[in-house]
Amino acid sequence: MEEELECTGEHLYDNYIARYIHCSLCIEEIPDGISPRMYAHNEVGILINGDIQVWCIRHEKNVVIFDMEKSSMMIDPDVEEPVMLGECGECEECNE
Repeated sequence: MEEELECTGEHLYDNYIARYIHCSLCIEEIPDGISPRMYAHNEVGILINGDIQVWCIRHEKNVVIFDMEKSSMMIDPDVEEPVMLGECGECEECNE
């Protein structure tokens, strides 16, 4: 019989996320008074080639694929040129 683990709140790591990634369709339709974190319904997984993908379960669409070898991200798999991590130009950190 498997023992059920209880979260004690004592973790080795904190949340160091500097920029969140959300499905653009979810952001467009998010109800008033609900945060993106509460509305998000994503899966994150490792692809066969070692890349990391964020998938929107609600819309059954790719949110982003991170190519770890090339340090790039593909926001839309139909776009031919991937964006280099740190060079997206969409946030203040990238524009400095």
